[in-house]
Amino acid sequence: MIEEKKVYTLLQLNRSIKNALETKSGHRGFWVKAEIAKVTHTNKGYAYIDFVEESNGVRKAAIKGNIWSNSLKKIKDQLGSDFNSVLNTGSEIVFLCNVTFHEVYGLSLSISEIDLSFMLGEIERRKKEAIEHIKREGIDKLNKALTLPRVIHKIALIGSPGTSGFRDFCHHVCYNKYRFKFDIEVFRSPVQGSEAIPKIIEALRSADSCRSDAIVLVRGGGSPLDLDCFNNLDLAIVMGNLKTPLLTGIGHETDFSVADLVAHEHFKTPTDVGDFVVNRSLKFASLLIEIASKVGSRSITALSRENKFLSNASLLIREMSLKILSAKQAELSQINIDIKREFERCLSKNSDTLNSISNTIKLLHPSNTLQRGYSIVKSRGKSIARVTQISIGDTVEVELADGFLKATINEINKK
Repeated sequence: MIEEKKVYTLLQLNRSIKNALETKSGHRGFWVKAEIAKVTHTNKGYAYIDFVEESNGVRKAAIKGNIWSNSLKKIKDQLGSDFNSVLNTGSEIVFLCNVTFHEVYGLSLSISEIDLSFMLGEIERRKKEAIEHIKREGIDKLNKALTLPRVIHKIALIGSPGTSGFRDFCHHVCYNKYRFKFDIEVFRSPVQGSEAIPKIIEALRSADSCRSDAIVLVRGGGSPLDLDCFNNLDLAIVMGNLKTPLLTGIGHETDFSVADLVAHEHFKTPTDVGDFVVNRSLKFASLLIEIASKVGSRSITALSRENKFLSNASLLIREMSLKILSAKQAELSQINIDIKREFERCLSKNSDTLNSISNTIKLLHPSNTLQRGYSIVKSRGKSIARVTQISIGDTVEVELADGFLKATINEINKK
């Protein structure tokens, strides 16, 4: 005989599975850890979630979940400002759920509560591991070893322009009361969520290549979950290897992030970074004013000293000139006296000489010579000193002391 097959309808099978699951679970809740792959919020106030578990990029398990409106409202009240960060793609959460099976929609997890402390604990654990790695490798010292310019003029600003922290920094720097001007180039990047880390890394690398004086990374206040991206190890390594000094202004008051650890300088708020940038310029301006004042004061002192020196030198030159002129005048007077005396002496001496010469001339004058018995013989109006100058028969004129004689030469005797 052929055994008759027992055939179940799909509904019967699914109801059987549902009854078996409910019997086995006893409607008990289970705490489950899983990663959120997708979140869909509906207009009716509940959410559908796709959960996964992966290892080394390989999906090991997957299941759908839901949060009904009453539970969703309760979870929102519980998480507060962290709700969007927790219930977000990529978040790994621990949640309380019931395993349910619907004849049409299949197996799913109905979530009633989320354990925020698990996420916070995971954040602290990853943060601690990142800090240990950074300190062990010396990454926290790399950017601090760079020289920050005395004046930070060209700034590469990384952040989300729509956030209050970004606006606070820009307003504080651009509208400073000292009217210092800064050159700010903005590199847009989300500062929370699943895209924050790769986008910030991309912005940091672009900013590092623009030859700015400093890179400023800002983000307003937020919960530990909101700020968790700044504890990422890969992001910290990129920050540590920047060639430009990095300033962080991440809005947390009581704690610091891994990004703060590797930055050249870190500040609690974006406004504090702005204060630092402006005050650095103010210190330099004050230094310049102080130097200018000292230069001016010392210049006045030097000019006064030199003017006094020149005044004294002028008086000294005048006195010395007068003394020199007086001495030279005395010398000239003495020279004048000496010249006059020497002139008179020479004149007297030469006068005696001239008198002697005059007497000699007078003594040797032809008239006096003629008085002593000499005569002058002339031929044709010229005096004759030698017999060779006349011939026999020439007529000569003989001058004597008291008159003239004319004679004809009859004889010439030579010595």
